Amino acid sequence: MIMEKVDQLFRVIMKFAILNLLWLGFSVIGFIVIGFFPATVAMFVIVRKWVRGEEQIPIFQVFWSIYKQVFLKANLFGWVLSLIGGLFYVNYQLMIALGTDVPFIVVLAFLLLVLLYFLFIVSLLPVAVHFSGGVKQIIKKAILFMFARIHLALLLLVLVWTSVYLSIAFPTILLFFTGSVLSYMMMWFFHRSLDKIEQNKPKEQYSS
Repeated sequence: MIMEKVDQLFRVIMKFAILNLLWLGFSVIGFIVIGFFPATVAMFVIVRKWVRGEEQIPIFQVFWSIYKQVFLKANLFGWVLSLIGGLFYVNYQLMIALGTDVPFIVVLAFLLLVLLYFLFIVSLLPVAVHFSGGVKQIIKKAILFMFARIHLALLLLVLVWTSVYLSIAFPTILLFFTGSVLSYMMMWFFHRSLDKIEQNKPKEQYSS
């Protein structure tokens, strides 16, 4: 009995390590700039299947299939969001340069926008892999989720921040577990909240 549990534990660890290496590997294959976004989506699709009980799936085949399928769409979303993030960074540098000349209300508004930006990003990932639809529909559902479950969006943001911090402190974690474990936790919390969301919102807004 003990050996069976140990064997199951090692199998789980191996699955997460393999998925994480696939995520990093396909990101590098795409020279990061065009590989990171589709690789991240593919990783989230797989952990969504795990969360929903589909544990016996061919990881590499599913990953490669999704990677190819979402390559253009994921890069479109990713680079638009990166451009917006770049604009926030430029504004941040301008405010630092201006120093005390920037009104407090402007600084406060800027910080609020940055917070909403990051909350939207962490909400977009699970929403995009769970629901089908065009670009406008996915964005609408992500915004709806963000405000309907603001506490969960904040939790997801904290999970991302903690994972980034641990990855910087312990680089080995990034190599084998950061992406896969983080994405699994995000999808797990998202999936747990989904029933409540569907009960509180019109069904047509969250139809797959």
